[in-house]
Amino acid sequence: MSAQAQMRAMLDQLMGTSRDGDATRQRVKFSDDRVCKSHLLGCCPHDILSGTRMDLGECTKIHDLALRADYEIAAKERDLFFELDAMEHLESFIVDCDRRTDIAKKRLAETQEEISAEVAAKAEKVHELNEEIGKLLAKAEQLGAEGNVEESQKVMQEVERVRTKKREAEEAHQWN
Repeated sequence: MSAQAQMRAMLDQLMGTSRDGDATRQRVKFSDDRVCKSHLLGCCPHDILSGTRMDLGECTKIHDLALRADYEIAAKERDLFFELDAMEHLESFIVDCDRRTDIAKKRLAETQEEISAEVAAKAEKVHELNEEIGKLLAKAEQLGAEGNVEESQKVMQEVERVRTKKREAEEAHQWN
């Protein structure tokens, strides 16, 4: 773009498209249905949310800063009620966002339920191993009290094996 074209674009943006009194140069008027009324008011969600997680992409309507300048000049003279069009556009956008949020919340709740069930199962496994260790220790103590030392030692080896399984289950529980 040449320096002259850049200056022309900056003047259009600042003063509108009919700044030279040449009405034939302007092809699209700000009141045209193809022009984004939300953009004219500075509240088009396509502009506001660009580069965010809710980015909507490009607006299908015309966004021209020169047309915004034309609108601002005309709005000083009379009320054009473009706010109503912009409000309808924003309300439809809000409904769409609410729908997306509800879907995401449902997906999150399902995921949380799955995770909670998995964690509960792992915690239950650790609890069962604790009970088994307690029973085996009581059995080893009873066998030792009866003088059956060899059987008591075999039971203590079993206790160590179960403790190892318990440690592994606890580590799996902690990392998930």
